[in-house]
Amino acid sequence: MCGIAGVFNVPGIESHHVREMVNLIHHRGPDEQGVEKFGPVILGHARLAVVDPENGLQPMSNEDGTVWVSFNGEIYNYVELREELKARGHRFKSRCDTEVLVHLWEEEGEAMLARLIGMFAFFIWDTNTNRGMLVRDRQGIKPCFIADYKGGFAFASEIKAILSLPDMERKINDEALKEVLCFNYAMPDHTCFAGIVPLEPGHYLSLDGNGSISKHCYWDWPVFEDKKAVQFEELETLLDDAVRLQMRFDVKGGMYLSGGVDSSVVASHLKPQWIDHPLEAVGLNFIEPEYSEFKYSQQAASHLGIDLLEAKISHEMIPEIADKVSYHAEQPHGDFSFFLNYILARGANRNNKIVMFTGDGPDESMCGFTHNEAHFKKLGNDEFSAQAYFDLICYMDRDLRGRVLDPEFNRSTRDPADRFAEILAPWSKLDATEQVQAYETKYLMLGNNMVKGDRMGACWSTEGRAPFLDHRVSEMLTRLPAEQKIQKGVGKFFLKNYAAERYPRELIFKKKGMPTTPIGEWIKGPLYDWARSILAANEDSRFNTAAMLELLDEHRDGVANHTRALRTLIMTQVWLKLYFQ
Repeated sequence: MCGIAGVFNVPGIESHHVREMVNLIHHRGPDEQGVEKFGPVILGHARLAVVDPENGLQPMSNEDGTVWVSFNGEIYNYVELREELKARGHRFKSRCDTEVLVHLWEEEGEAMLARLIGMFAFFIWDTNTNRGMLVRDRQGIKPCFIADYKGGFAFASEIKAILSLPDMERKINDEALKEVLCFNYAMPDHTCFAGIVPLEPGHYLSLDGNGSISKHCYWDWPVFEDKKAVQFEELETLLDDAVRLQMRFDVKGGMYLSGGVDSSVVASHLKPQWIDHPLEAVGLNFIEPEYSEFKYSQQAASHLGIDLLEAKISHEMIPEIADKVSYHAEQPHGDFSFFLNYILARGANRNNKIVMFTGDGPDESMCGFTHNEAHFKKLGNDEFSAQAYFDLICYMDRDLRGRVLDPEFNRSTRDPADRFAEILAPWSKLDATEQVQAYETKYLMLGNNMVKGDRMGACWSTEGRAPFLDHRVSEMLTRLPAEQKIQKGVGKFFLKNYAAERYPRELIFKKKGMPTTPIGEWIKGPLYDWARSILAANEDSRFNTAAMLELLDEHRDGVANHTRALRTLIMTQVWLKLYFQ
């Protein structure tokens, strides 16, 4: 976990401007900050020291200062790459994975990307050739935003850094905002800030000193590749190796343990390799016992002999941290599990843990979200359509949008259902399961689920590591045939049976909900006044204040369940206040 920022080919911008960018992402890297300028490039960096704390100041160069890099993330196979490069005559001055990048660039240039196992976003520049590239990892685990700027471009790990630049326009992207109201997040090929876009996962920008910029794809999800059945032993081998590589760090660590299948499987691979000191996990516990699933964390921890730390949450905390959650999320999200990730990361930080293992990944690649039995019946192959799927996952249908949105704003912006149909169109020949999986891996995971872990972890200066998001594991799970992913409407079928060989079956095949806040109940009762105050303070003409308050009262009075719409409207209002009012 670090932060990168900088500009390419932008006249009139100096190092102090980039230093201000770095200051705004200081939370991503509180240990050291640096800025370097050469030719058309100014690179900035905020470092969270995870490997070789004494020798990792960035931007970092090769031994003669001709190749420079600003890097966020981890190259998990850096030890093997470093030994290979040393055998070729390269000299190293640190044990950091960062330094591998500059020497690998000298050997292989852009082809180096195929060699990397990890999560990363980095800008590398070669002063000898006046060439370089800006890169994002295969699955977009690490963020990287870019914006055209004064004839060149600016880039950063977080949007707020780009917004700090002189004369950078701050304007709402109306279509992205409307997507938030429907999907709970903006589609990950743009942002709610006009002119600021993510660099796509698995892509890089090839750059030269003349200002030439070209974009290239080096990896994509194997959605269309032939399916391949997998044996338990194959997954075990890959996960063991993913954990082995991700165990490389020089600071205190642990894991997040919900007691669900995904984190429990990670724990079962992590515990045997965690040999120098006791493995500690952080689990979430609601103070209100009727909402707590902490017992599942306790059961998994007890089975493996893991020490379990408790991170408590209650409704009183929501108003206290809403501004912080929204500020660090940077875009409006109606997913209140952002609050849970915030509380978990705070728990890790308060226990001096910097590296935290997670179970992220299988829900998307193995259809673990939408494919409970009821949903699978709705999305069966015979009746599946983009519209049916959209109706299932939409947070605010056309009627509700008509009530709460300004008519002109509603008419002048694209219907998200049309955008959704356009997204699914390339996968139309796939069966229902494969279409859902393709959407959830390329859009839901990227636009929402990985954002939670990165941003909420970053605000507490903690780094998440997800063995299931090792691209080798992801590719294996994506290629599983449908019958290994879903049986009788039960998603992650293969993984649950794999886990059942490591835990008592009753711990795996239990009814456990997705980790989320009971916000629907809270805004009927103890958080009603807070929710009302947020909605009533609306100053944006896109939203009808009276209509939003009517929805809230209908929800409180039991006339209708508006949970999904209200939580999105509430957090959108919080975001508008922070970034535009």
